[in-house]
Amino acid sequence: MRNLSKALMVAVGLLAIGVSSSSVLAKNLLVGSFTLSQPIKWKNTMLPAGNYTFKLARTQTDTNLLSVHGKNKALDIMIFAQSACETCKKGALQLETQGSTRVVTSLDLPGFHVDFNGRRSPAEREEMGKATTPSEQIAVHVDSN
Repeated sequence: MRNLSKALMVAVGLLAIGVSSSSVLAKNLLVGSFTLSQPIKWKNTMLPAGNYTFKLARTQTDTNLLSVHGKNKALDIMIFAQSACETCKKGALQLETQGSTRVVTSLDLPGFHVDFNGRRSPAEREEMGKATTPSEQIAVHVDSN
């Protein structure tokens, strides 16, 4: 009986530690919204025109998770610690037009900058540079914490 009581106490303690640590890890760093007037391509996902919300949350690794949600589409992107930006103060999506498609090239959030062109091969970047028109910017509203 005594061992059963100790085992139960240990189990309750471990459960409490697990619940509290997962709530700390799930803390949102930034939350906000933006509106797309036209469809865009972000990474390999086409997002239709409409209103979107996002949250940037900590993960258990050295990355953060950017989750973007619209009425009919969602997108999750891992943001690496190297994306930290001391001078980034405002939220903005940078777009370029490639053919007839508007493509997200970077995202600025207070404290973060993510360049989505960096993962392309040099040949892809050169080809993209030939086929793009000047960039466009979409304002991103970031909620105050």
